[in-house]
Amino acid sequence: MSQVWEYIKIALMNIRSNKGRSVLTMLGIIIGISSVIMIISVGNGIKSEVNGELNDMAGGQVAIYTDVQQNQEEQVFFSEEDFDAIQEKVAHVKSVTPVYNVYGSTSTRKGSFDIMLSCGTAGLKDYSKDPIIKGHFFTENDYYGAKKVCVIPESTARTLFGTTDVVGMTLNLDIDGISQEFEVIGIRQDSSAALINMTSGGMQSMEIPLSTLETFGYYVSNFSDFYIIGESNEYTSKIAKDSVSLLEKRHNVRGKGIILVQSFNDALAQVNSVLNYITIFVVLVAAISLLVGGIGVMNIMLVSVTERTREIGIRKALGARTGSVLLQFLSESAIITLLGGLIGILLGVLGAFGVCSLIGFSAKVKLSTVLGATLFSSAVGIFFGIYPAKKAAKLSPIEALRHE
Repeated sequence: MSQVWEYIKIALMNIRSNKGRSVLTMLGIIIGISSVIMIISVGNGIKSEVNGELNDMAGGQVAIYTDVQQNQEEQVFFSEEDFDAIQEKVAHVKSVTPVYNVYGSTSTRKGSFDIMLSCGTAGLKDYSKDPIIKGHFFTENDYYGAKKVCVIPESTARTLFGTTDVVGMTLNLDIDGISQEFEVIGIRQDSSAALINMTSGGMQSMEIPLSTLETFGYYVSNFSDFYIIGESNEYTSKIAKDSVSLLEKRHNVRGKGIILVQSFNDALAQVNSVLNYITIFVVLVAAISLLVGGIGVMNIMLVSVTERTREIGIRKALGARTGSVLLQFLSESAIITLLGGLIGILLGVLGAFGVCSLIGFSAKVKLSTVLGATLFSSAVGIFFGIYPAKKAAKLSPIEALRHE
């Protein structure tokens, strides 16, 4: 153990005596490690934020739909009786609703606006995780009574009326040339609405009872898809399996692959897979600088061997073994890359927090990432230091002492 400390002391002395060269040698390692740490930490932060947003928007959801390529003789459509059966017979189901989207328009004192209407049963309340912050959502009585009521997000309230204190106000809704007056009975918080607004070119959004569409000439009694909202994410897989089994039995299509399902967990796995591939690709690109840094370490160590040839000859003449010379140069290259790695880790962590603060996310720096970077930087030093160390160890004492 004392010999190891001796090698480390000698290595540190040599690094201090050539500070400028040592810093330049570390530079490639510093850039590589800091880039990898920053990319992984920012990537983890983005993944965590996206997962949280998706969970807030669609956690616990299961989508049931029919195969559009199915045989015409075996077409399956779902009815309210199917929804009731799932609600009664499948455990951990919070609500069931179709989501039928239509487009309309309205005019207020603020101007004329296009609106995307999401129509469903009273279970539509749970389809979005954004809470009702004013008023209330439409009830089963509103649904079965085909009441002309609506729920709008905060952003739509501000756009249409200039305020969010709009519960009890009315607006005229026009769909396919038919205009009717609707009462605003509830206001939703904005997060999902903001996403809808972005993806629909600034169009406003609104939720109304599906039954009310009949007053506009829409008669929707059969559905090719609908949503089940579970009590929590942990039940989505079981809900999906049990619901498909129940529906296949009800429609006599068991084992034919006509009724399909996608749970929130499936969608989340796909999103995470894409994010992981992107992170891996960018990390591999950043890791190229580590390779360049390792080659730089090898070149500098070869120069060091040449400069210290006489010193090596004296040590060997005084009885130093080949192995001790090998370990001395290996420890020097390992320490250079380890120091570079530690500096890179510090800069990478600071960079990750800086980038994430700019984009509004929280960086996720994992201990495993830091430890992995530390070990990897040491491994780079050892790997690229082997050839120079072997060259130094194999020098003949006589030839080394003759070197000027």
